[in-house]
Amino acid sequence: PAAVLDDHTRWRRPLVVAAGRLRLLGWVSLGLIVAATGAMVTLAANAALAANAQVIAVLRLVGATDGYIASAFVRRFTVRTLTGAAIGAALAVVALLLLPGAQEAGGFLTGLRFEGWGWLVPLLLPPLSALVAYLATEAAARRVLEDLA
Repeated sequence: PAAVLDDHTRWRRPLVVAAGRLRLLGWVSLGLIVAATGAMVTLAANAALAANAQVIAVLRLVGATDGYIASAFVRRFTVRTLTGAAIGAALAVVALLLLPGAQEAGGFLTGLRFEGWGWLVPLLLPPLSALVAYLATEAAARRVLEDLA
């Protein structure tokens, strides 16, 4: 007669809300990382273009178009970003593999590995980083080349 049915909604609801906010925080963090990558590549491209202003002037004298000059910088920064992101993704996968699995007893950092198709996520990061670098360098190169004209 004194039994009480506890369906755990009272303590479960705040946990579900907190998990949703953590997911949102993850997406916001990912957006900030993409923005920071774009800003760093833009600054590096601006510095490289400014440092090579005399070379760019000579290239223009011999008939090089702004598209040709920009493509050289875009290619360089895109490949460097792709390489760096690939190395970083490989190191991240190694770090995840070294973490203890969920089935092992105790521990705070257990069960943080990818599962199933989730292991393909690190493979997406280098091409996405290269795309961000491509777009940022293209925009920076066009803008700087117009200023140097």
